[in-house]
Amino acid sequence: MPNTLIKKSITITATPHEVWRVFTDPAVTMLMGGHFVSTWKKGESLQWKDEDGRLNSYGIILELEPDQLLKHSLYDMKTKERITSVITYRLEGKGKYTILHAEEELTFDMRDDQFEEALEGWDMALDTVKEIAERKEE
Repeated sequence: MPNTLIKKSITITATPHEVWRVFTDPAVTMLMGGHFVSTWKKGESLQWKDEDGRLNSYGIILELEPDQLLKHSLYDMKTKERITSVITYRLEGKGKYTILHAEEELTFDMRDDQFEEALEGWDMALDTVKEIAERKEE
């Protein structure tokens, strides 16, 4: 079976808007060690820069519905020409909870060890989003 699709979900004790802010509010996003640079409009670029301002990822926003959906491409960082994957985040509100569904469609087949590492990376990333979204301002 090819290793080309990653699907993960996590339940977060926060509203969809609070989860959305983890991605879109630079002050909140910095808690993940960097921030997105974007106009947050469909068809526009979406870049991730670390705390030192280094560009770590580059893509294009394919779909965007505030507090509900973010779908974007990721490009090979060397050329910025070849799409390596498409990532989709769906936020499903359930009362005082949000289920964050994340999906990464790879454009290539990963080796098993790479795929396992990617799965672990997604688990850590979603745990971080959960931790930040659930923080209550004191």
